[in-house]
Amino acid sequence: MATGDMRQRFLDLRRALYEQHDLSAVDDAIHPNFTSHNALVPGQGIAAYKSFVQNLFFKGVPDLRPLSQQVVVEGDRLMAMTRWQATHTGPFLGVAPTGKVLHFETADLYRIEDGLLREHWDVVDRLDASVALGLLRPAERAG
Repeated sequence: MATGDMRQRFLDLRRALYEQHDLSAVDDAIHPNFTSHNALVPGQGIAAYKSFVQNLFFKGVPDLRPLSQQVVVEGDRLMAMTRWQATHTGPFLGVAPTGKVLHFETADLYRIEDGLLREHWDVVDRLDASVALGLLRPAERAG
């Protein structure tokens, strides 16, 4: 698959999942043997990824959307740097709904196989969201 095609396919997947809540979009973009190295994804394969999205995001922050996305495809790798925004209206990361607007950033690396997302690693910067949720206190300013 051409680099531009893979990039667009990835952006289409995110749009379908997070704007339209269309879990079936995963079927056409995720490899049947998908593996994520994110501890919050409950297992491997398409069903595990759907469960992760449905239970964490659809229930906890249903209006989740990317504010900015930088997506690069090179060879069999896809890298996405994303700034997200969502309103905390359901249980999320063990916290009851607060109604607060959350922001967080992710760096997602995928290995592509047969034109599908096969393996996933991520780094999530949830500092701002953790402060908003009351999981952390903001640092005191010196002086």
